[in-house]
Amino acid sequence: MRICHFLSSDTFAGIEQYVDEISNEQSNNHQVIIITNKSILKKFNNNVSKIRFSSLGRNSPIGLLRLFLLIKEISPDIIHTHAAKPTYMINKVKSFFNAKHVATIHGVKKDLDEFDKADFITVGNATYLDRLKNKNKLVISNWALDPISYDPGSRKEYFLAIGRLVKEKGFDILIDAWKDIDEKLIILGSGRLKKNLLKQIKDTSQESKIFIEESVSKNEIDEFYSRAKMLIISSRREGGPRVALEALLRGIKVISTKVGHMPDILDGRYLCNPNSLDDLGELLKNSINQISTIDQSSAFEKVRADFTFTKANNSLLSIYTNLLDSDIG
Repeated sequence: MRICHFLSSDTFAGIEQYVDEISNEQSNNHQVIIITNKSILKKFNNNVSKIRFSSLGRNSPIGLLRLFLLIKEISPDIIHTHAAKPTYMINKVKSFFNAKHVATIHGVKKDLDEFDKADFITVGNATYLDRLKNKNKLVISNWALDPISYDPGSRKEYFLAIGRLVKEKGFDILIDAWKDIDEKLIILGSGRLKKNLLKQIKDTSQESKIFIEESVSKNEIDEFYSRAKMLIISSRREGGPRVALEALLRGIKVISTKVGHMPDILDGRYLCNPNSLDDLGELLKNSINQISTIDQSSAFEKVRADFTFTKANNSLLSIYTNLLDSDIG
């Protein structure tokens, strides 16, 4: 198969890791091409062909023409789009091609119309299934890969939060909720809200206990995990989150808002309502005060058993093969 993954991100985070790992595995038996922005192109594995693409906006006639010419040149069997913008753009030009279109919903979306136009839709959790009109849909859970260099050690120095610095991740709520917590918090991530969050930290006089770290490599992330007492998910909305799987796979305790697949993994005692300062503050206080007694061994086992890379990759390849062997689309 000739498989083309198309994404339009400008930072390398959860969605990009998903594409990087799945494309690397698919490249063992198939020809794989990744189309994405120049800013993150080099971060993807070298076992696949990588093509930079600037869209100039999802409705730009020039951008759509460029995409048309690019897809025509690549001539893929499968076009797999990740998130809303690439899905929308492919829908605009795909009538000129014979390729089958798979679209993955990675985050929370209000409008699903563009995804419904794909030949097949995959989602990270069951939240959207009833809202999707397309009958060709399947939940394919995200995964966490076994760490290569992770050493749990005994140095537990701080609490950790990881993600793009965007509104959806709720770091502004976390910073406000941390005012009553006398512990060190490290936020790993980059994004457009960095200046706002740094200002919020300063305005709340928390510069000595909250730190934002960006441009962290994959190997360095394991070092941050190894010294973490707990991972905190403060998201308003989520398709996953993947970082929770990574932490639980490493035996790191997690507390979270009720987003994505977290209610399916964690006991309700370790969850709170999203977008609520009071609820997150209460969860933080209760969990941090009782951290030594928290037992999440069942969540560790569930992630290792149910959220596997092999299961996800086999499901995707089956979808691709069935589409090419059928009259769908």
